[in-house]
Amino acid sequence: MKLLNKYNLPQSIVNIIKKNIYKPTPDKMRVTELINAPLVKKLTMEHWDEIEIDVSDRLWALLGTAVHYILKGGAPEDSIEEEQLSASIGGITIVGTSDLYHNKGIEDWKITSVYSFLLGMKPVWVAQLNIYKWLWKENGFPVERLNINAILRDFMKSKTLSDQNYPKIPFQTAKIPIWKYDYTVKYILERIRLHNQEDPPECTPEEKWQRPTTYAVMKKGRKRAMRVLNSYEEAKDWIGDQDLYIEERKGSNIKCEQYCDVNKFCKYYQRDLKKQLK
Repeated sequence: MKLLNKYNLPQSIVNIIKKNIYKPTPDKMRVTELINAPLVKKLTMEHWDEIEIDVSDRLWALLGTAVHYILKGGAPEDSIEEEQLSASIGGITIVGTSDLYHNKGIEDWKITSVYSFLLGMKPVWVAQLNIYKWLWKENGFPVERLNINAILRDFMKSKTLSDQNYPKIPFQTAKIPIWKYDYTVKYILERIRLHNQEDPPECTPEEKWQRPTTYAVMKKGRKRAMRVLNSYEEAKDWIGDQDLYIEERKGSNIKCEQYCDVNKFCKYYQRDLKKQLK
């Protein structure tokens, strides 16, 4: 993988980001690799020497690393922090590092947006912490609770006055539902099966961060939509005889378009790109 520095960021940033880039291997999986798209890992391994990323694309990850490092210094005395654990299953070694183990509980820190937190519990968060729980159990430590502690990086205090659902402070804690042990094992084995496929399937809409095409009912002279619907027919029916018009808002696959390191090697992304150009 080639690390670029198009915007001439300080060398100290380049160096630390470079230290946190790891080439994936077929016989070992980090927890985050296991729960993410199998196609992405396969393409990453196949095209490792051709992939180019810019350090600017890793700045948010760097912020997360910095916050974890600072909070590590404030961990309770009887806790275990940043402990890398491993266990073998299905011919694969699973490796994971939870942020904190304390009083039979796992605490994980996230630096995220208000919007992503308001959408509800992310399935990848639930899977990630439950696999951490499995790892701790496999290494002889019981776990009775799972928590996500989220620092909301784009919090705006002014919005607390107009939106009752908006967080009151730039911090939220979410209790993660605990899976049964057998369910976790079944989930891990299924993820391994998916990753072991010779030709992994196209990424799911969730893995693509897919936003579907919608149809906004608009009124002349007004900037905001009166209603946003999922199909042209629904929008047309809603308008009826009113003097309104329909604005199509094209959907997109945010992860594929903006955050995927291997999209230029992905036949599905290239297929969609050709459709857009027609």
